[in-house]
Amino acid sequence: MAKILKSKYSSTGERCVDACLNYGMLRYVNEDGSPVNIEIPFDKYEEAISDFQDRIKEGIAQKDMNPKAILKRGTISYNQAKELAIDGKIKGLDFFEIDGSVECEHILGISGSIEYALSIWNGESKIEALEKAVIRSIKVYGEDFIYGITLDEDSDEVEYLKFAKSIFSIENLMDVELYKSKNYSIDNEIEENDLNPKHKIFKSLDLPLGFLGGLLGFMIVQIATNFGENISNEIVYLLLNAITMSIVAFIMIKSINFITKKYVKNSTSSIMELFDEELEKVSYENLLTEKEVKLILKNITKGEVTKLLMDMKGSVNKKVSSNTLVTKETKFVLDSRRVIILPSEYEIIQTLTLLLNEHKSKRSKDYSIKKI
Repeated sequence: MAKILKSKYSSTGERCVDACLNYGMLRYVNEDGSPVNIEIPFDKYEEAISDFQDRIKEGIAQKDMNPKAILKRGTISYNQAKELAIDGKIKGLDFFEIDGSVECEHILGISGSIEYALSIWNGESKIEALEKAVIRSIKVYGEDFIYGITLDEDSDEVEYLKFAKSIFSIENLMDVELYKSKNYSIDNEIEENDLNPKHKIFKSLDLPLGFLGGLLGFMIVQIATNFGENISNEIVYLLLNAITMSIVAFIMIKSINFITKKYVKNSTSSIMELFDEELEKVSYENLLTEKEVKLILKNITKGEVTKLLMDMKGSVNKKVSSNTLVTKETKFVLDSRRVIILPSEYEIIQTLTLLLNEHKSKRSKDYSIKKI
C-alpha cells in the first residue's frame, strides 16, 4: 500500500504545525502508523520546525516525533501559492478562505504541481513539464515520493529509491533546469543607443550653441582689447577675434552636449531602475516564466523605447506610472495563462521510469569512458 503524501500551505509556521497535529497527536498517519509527510511553504518552514520542537519540549506534542521527518520544505512561498490558487488556473490547487490555507491533494504536491504548470506556461512540451514536476517533487519529498506512488509489481523499488535519493541529495543530477525566479531588466532587452536621445536632436542644437559661443568669444575679445584700441595691427585683431570665437563656440557646444547627455543618462537610468524594481516584484510574486517576462517587456516598450522614456520623463510620479504600466501588462499575461490539468499517476510513473533509465544509461556511458 502506497503511503500518503500531503501538501498544505498555511499563513504562519504555527498554523502549519496545527494542520498536522490534533491535541498533540498526529492528525495524519499511514496504514502502518508512520506519519504522513506534509509539504509546507519554504518561507514558513524554519518557523514551523521551531514551533514544533517547542511543543515537544513543553510536552504539548508526542516526544517521539521528528518534525523534520514530518514537515517537508516546499519551494514555493505561501503568498505565491495563495495567488495561484485564487487565480484558479491550476485544477486541484485550492484556497480555503475559512483558514487561509492552500492545499493540493495531487501526488506531485504543491511545488511539483506548480512546477508542471510553469513549464507549460513557458511553452515547453508536456514531457518536459512532467520531467521537471517529478524531479521537483522528489526534491521536496525525497525517497518518500517513491513510497507515495504505486509501482508495477515487476518494478525494482530499491532501484527507484536509490534514484530518488540521488536526485534529492545531488544538485543538477539530471540535465533538467527547474524553475528559478530571475531578476529581469528592461534595459537588457533594448539597444544601448535607445537609452540616449536621438543624435539629430543634439545636432539641431549645435548651430544656436555655436552662434552663442561665437558671440561670447567676440565680446571677450572686445573687452580685453578695449574694442580693438589696444591692438594696432588690424589683421592680428581679426585673427584674434576669429580664433577666440571658434574656441569659445567649440567649448560651448561640447560642454552643453556633455551636460545634457549626462543628465539624460542619469534620468534614464533612474527610470529604468524603477521599471526593474517593479518587474522584479511582479515576477517573484506571480512566478512569471521567462516567456511571460519577455512578453511583458515587449508590450511595455512596443519597439519604441525612446518614446517610452520621454513619456515617463513627462510623468509627475514616475514610481506610480511604472507600477501602473507593469501591473497592467502583467495582468494581461496572467489572464492569458491556460488552465492546467495535472497529470495522472500513470503519466508520472512513466516519466519517473524514463528518467531512471536515462540516468542508468548516462551512468553506464560514464563508466565505460572511465574504463577505457
